[in-house]
Amino acid sequence: MCSQRKLCLQILNLAILMTMWGCTPSVPDTPSGNSSEVTTETQSKFASAAEVTAALEARWSLDDIKTYCVPERRHNPTCQNLVTDVGVTWEGTLYENEPTGFDSISWYGTAVEGRLHEYSLGVSRGENYWLLEIGNVDSFDRQPRVAPDPSGPCFIGSAPPENQESDNSDSDLFVEPVKRE
Repeated sequence: MCSQRKLCLQILNLAILMTMWGCTPSVPDTPSGNSSEVTTETQSKFASAAEVTAALEARWSLDDIKTYCVPERRHNPTCQNLVTDVGVTWEGTLYENEPTGFDSISWYGTAVEGRLHEYSLGVSRGENYWLLEIGNVDSFDRQPRVAPDPSGPCFIGSAPPENQESDNSDSDLFVEPVKRE
């Protein structure tokens, strides 16, 4: 009975190891011909908070931000935002000297060895907050999600009714979010 149990445990352990080995990404030992160019370009990007601000303004037009910032896409406070626990914290404000219709369009993030590591971009108006994206240097290679489905778990539109209430002064500007059962 004891040896049968040991055999079962060994088979289970083998299955776990095979699963883990099968899920490990394979990385070639030698870099491809153009990988040094990508690495050099990526490492030279975003050496200051001002560069990140300019890149985010190029990435997110004011029209895109207004498209994103509808009541149903307000950030659900039960979802985690970026925690700056490595490197140095950088921050910036987008469209600082332009009328935007928002109280703030700002980002914060971390820099490691003088380069952007990761960032969080958010918008606020009154008591309302929209988390546009959390990303890193590689995020700039992809288009931003300007109009994601508001039924996602980190949007107020999908939150339980008790988390949808907002005591904000901008309530006359918004249609109430859809109440979900």
